[in-house]
Amino acid sequence: MHFSFLPVLAILALCHITAHADAPADTGQSIHVNSIRNPELKSYRVMAAGLDAFDDYHALAPKAREVRFQLIPGPDAPADIMQDVALRIAGSDTTINLPLSADGSFVLPRSAQADSEDADLITNKKQGQFRWQASVRSDDVPPGMRRLGDLRLQCQVTVAIAKKEIPFLIRTLIATKLRTTDWCTAGALKMGTHSDPAIASATLLDGERRVALQVKNGGTSFQAPVGDTRYADDTLIELVYKDTGDAPPASL
Repeated sequence: MHFSFLPVLAILALCHITAHADAPADTGQSIHVNSIRNPELKSYRVMAAGLDAFDDYHALAPKAREVRFQLIPGPDAPADIMQDVALRIAGSDTTINLPLSADGSFVLPRSAQADSEDADLITNKKQGQFRWQASVRSDDVPPGMRRLGDLRLQCQVTVAIAKKEIPFLIRTLIATKLRTTDWCTAGALKMGTHSDPAIASATLLDGERRVALQVKNGGTSFQAPVGDTRYADDTLIELVYKDTGDAPPASL
């Protein structure tokens, strides 16, 4: 039986909403988050755990310069949710505006002050309309490809964040199911990986073998075998556009 990574993300999202349901919205800053009641937000300390994981497991993707995070519109988000979206780190005395790329991705800086103030990453959009995803990409990966070691490091970043947010009991249940506390190395783990634009296929290239990977959610994600030790970190996954049949360009 394969353990999908997507339920972990669902649990993570649920716990985050519960933890921040009563967070004050009035912060009085320039991107006008104060006009949004219960804005979408994340704890800086929680997200910084992902930065630590990137450093700790960087050997999985030594040519990846950074981890980026991305705001991905949820299924119930309005069509124009990305219009004028803004993000910043906000603490009692800290304000750091975070530039967003056109695809909603950003780099999270290290900030000892934000950590000491237990600051939050706050958007100017209502809560529950985004998913937050880490993305790791090595510089030398060809367009239309994903490198398995990059996805393994991406998994470690995501799990480090998840373990900071989900309750101890749920962490224990997941570790029991996977039979390890290092979730990303579990052989049963298939990590759901977001793709934009939608893809028709995802194929793992193992020497002369071509292994078709499961594509889900209308082509917006594929299942990567990050825990399968048969495949080296340099193994590539070929993505093909759903509509055109061409390999998509590199992004993030």
